[in-house]
Amino acid sequence: MFPCVADNATGLGLRARDLTPDEAGQAHPGRGGMSVVSCIDGLRHRVAKRKFPPTLVPERLGKRIPGAIGQNNLRVFRIGSGRFERGVLTKSVALEVDIDDHGTVQPCSVMHITAFKAAIVSTRHMWCDGECDE
Repeated sequence: MFPCVADNATGLGLRARDLTPDEAGQAHPGRGGMSVVSCIDGLRHRVAKRKFPPTLVPERLGKRIPGAIGQNNLRVFRIGSGRFERGVLTKSVALEVDIDDHGTVQPCSVMHITAFKAAIVSTRHMWCDGECDE
């Protein structure tokens, strides 16, 4: 099972508000990217602090994430199993952590926005079920 590719809050993709390309359509490192949360615990903290909408967390996770009221067709995925810290994911994208439990997948270098979106999608095979994590 892999994440669905979509440019929305629940898909593997990039919402327009997450990164604004420059006038030439280029995406730059340090200017945003696909939003990610550290883990189930990080998701629980963000929902509790009202920094993440409970409507985007599957209701079936309500025992682990109080307030979860999202549709049960939503899934939680993770990439990797190490610490949630800044690092290269592929030759084109990297994780930038902005606070303890939140970060963004950003371009490693300046590239056209369509190439950046394709680079995000190319990580699809790297994501796995994150719902069983501690």
